[in-house]
Amino acid sequence: MKYIKAIAVLFLCAFVVAAVPAWGQKKVQDIKYPTLNPFEIPKPDKVTLDNGITLYILEDHTLPRLNLSVQINKCGSYLEPATKIGLASMTGSVMRTGGTTTMTGDQIDEALESIGAYVETSIGTVSGGAGANGLSDKAETIVKILADILRNPVFSEDKITLEKTSEKSSISRRNDEPMSIAGREFTKLLYGATSPYARTTEYATIDAITRDDMIMFHKMCVQPNNMQIAVWGDFKKDDIVALIKKYFGDWAKGQMEIPAPPKVDYAFHPSVNHAEKGDVTQSTVFIGHIGGVFGDPDYAATTVMNTILGQAFGSRLFRNVRTKLGLAYAAGGAYTFNFDYPGGFYSYVMTKSESTVKGTRAVIEQIKSMQTTPPTAEEMKLGKDGFLNSFVFNFDSKGEIINRMMTYEYYKLPPDYLQQIKTAVEKLTPEDIMAVAKRKLNPDNLQILVVGKAADFDEPLANLGQTKEIDITIPQPKTDQFAASDAELAKGKETLAKVAKACGGVATFKKVKSVSTDAKATINTPQGAMTLDISKVEVLPAMVAEIVKTPMGTQTVVFDGTSGWMMAGGKSMKMPSGQMDEQKKDASRNSVILFSKADQPDFKVADKGEADFEGKKAVRLDFLTADGSQFSMYLDPTSLLPSGMKYSGQTMAGPGEVIETYDAYKPFGGIMMPTKTVQKAGGMDVSVDIVKIDVNGKYDETLFKKPEGI
Repeated sequence: MKYIKAIAVLFLCAFVVAAVPAWGQKKVQDIKYPTLNPFEIPKPDKVTLDNGITLYILEDHTLPRLNLSVQINKCGSYLEPATKIGLASMTGSVMRTGGTTTMTGDQIDEALESIGAYVETSIGTVSGGAGANGLSDKAETIVKILADILRNPVFSEDKITLEKTSEKSSISRRNDEPMSIAGREFTKLLYGATSPYARTTEYATIDAITRDDMIMFHKMCVQPNNMQIAVWGDFKKDDIVALIKKYFGDWAKGQMEIPAPPKVDYAFHPSVNHAEKGDVTQSTVFIGHIGGVFGDPDYAATTVMNTILGQAFGSRLFRNVRTKLGLAYAAGGAYTFNFDYPGGFYSYVMTKSESTVKGTRAVIEQIKSMQTTPPTAEEMKLGKDGFLNSFVFNFDSKGEIINRMMTYEYYKLPPDYLQQIKTAVEKLTPEDIMAVAKRKLNPDNLQILVVGKAADFDEPLANLGQTKEIDITIPQPKTDQFAASDAELAKGKETLAKVAKACGGVATFKKVKSVSTDAKATINTPQGAMTLDISKVEVLPAMVAEIVKTPMGTQTVVFDGTSGWMMAGGKSMKMPSGQMDEQKKDASRNSVILFSKADQPDFKVADKGEADFEGKKAVRLDFLTADGSQFSMYLDPTSLLPSGMKYSGQTMAGPGEVIETYDAYKPFGGIMMPTKTVQKAGGMDVSVDIVKIDVNGKYDETLFKKPEGI
């Protein structure tokens, strides 16, 4: 009964609320808000050690936490040689993971995990840094480990190898996303392709980096007289100063002179550039020029102008190009500022390929409008509110405050620089915005970059100006060139004929039209093992379909000899061009095809004699196919059955050596085939146990029917 009464009370309350007359309600704009409570920005204490380290200290007893932030000032990729691009970032990573003279990287991980703390290091374009955090009662352990990592890194070879693998993996994927391509290549347009502010890592530059390079880079940059440390949290100032002196105070000053970041000599000029990406249906367009440097007196006005033009949902680019004209999936932009060198100004549009040029022109018109059409009252409110309404969040943590103060002091900006900007923003007028647009925007000298499929554009890009094609092909690592004497080539044909005979005979291989296999694969990764069920259909000479059942669902990968596609979760997509190239190379290494042509090969094969293969003696055959593919096949010296292959291919970590081993041969359809294989590539092992092989059997031909839209 009491539940019924409670429900009745709720209905009664709802009725009373509904019965309040509308004339008793206030409009939002009529509500008077009380003045916000004033707040004082805490001022960090500053202490300079004898060796040049500057400390910024801020007590905060809210939580029992200790936080440290290290800024290494003149330190970055601008210092690395052009032949070793990637050295700075790798040094920053392995400085932490590679351990010290007292602890391995894994031991550091365990020590930090045991006390719920972290320590990380990194090096960027023009500076480096480190961060540490943990409970304040573990302060000494945290400071001790941080100092050890900064002062005594050993850069262990195993962690360098791991970091190189990670870097190469990133290189291999850098052309996957059009936005990533556009950002990277537009940066090269702004600063120059060889500028340290725009250079990109390559397989060759990563391979060139050595442990000695990292040691020297660390010695040059990570010096106490090139370092600031901010520390905030639950401690007493005198205690934390004493603790930092204990572990950092006897660190001798560095003697190496570090050059400052280079100046940017930018010349405004118009250009139109295109990066072909044939597997997309939309274009990504970047338009702009060089940006600004902090300390510029126009910073406040430029920031508001930037918001009005492109950095808000109600901006001109969003409102006109995307909403009114309907030309874009996304449109926006930014005018950025850096401390050491100018940032960039860019507006972007992502539009269907068939409206590429039209969308580009529409963006340019909006850029021009900032110089000819004064902002409306609504736009001024949008532009100012974008800065003013978020201003308070610059002070919502002690870490933000102390790190900003540390940065401002290094770059000789006043400590109240941010407050000065706020005051300037509040005073801005529409005339100020137009005036700064005329000073900062150069619509007659815009750099234009389009990433997309040129064949589908609404107009040739040449209608916008003389167009330069940008090659985004990823340079592949150099491999040893195929070389063989006449005697080795003659013996190679002879040995290949013997291998084909041992495996079933040339005549038998010529009759093979298809091979279907069912297998269980185990992928062994550093994170653990994963088992998959794989069904594969090969229709010679080059058609392949693989159905892979994973814990996350079923995936199907198909290559019909000329094009490819992938399907998962009821959706399909084109196979990336790089993966299709790999499929073609796989076909050229197919042993069934090789053995079927042993009597009249359309490739070169050389017998290189006895060799070691995975710890066993073998006979090595080197192949060079008609399409230029190279690989080595290793044979059991007694049976002449293939023991495996080595070749350069695409791995999970980018291009690298692939090693395949074959074992447990059995006859299927008159030919000998391995039922156990292992593939080692990119730091992973894939073991495959063949459950069933069907030579020239029936298979589902619909597997090779191309989905709509592919």
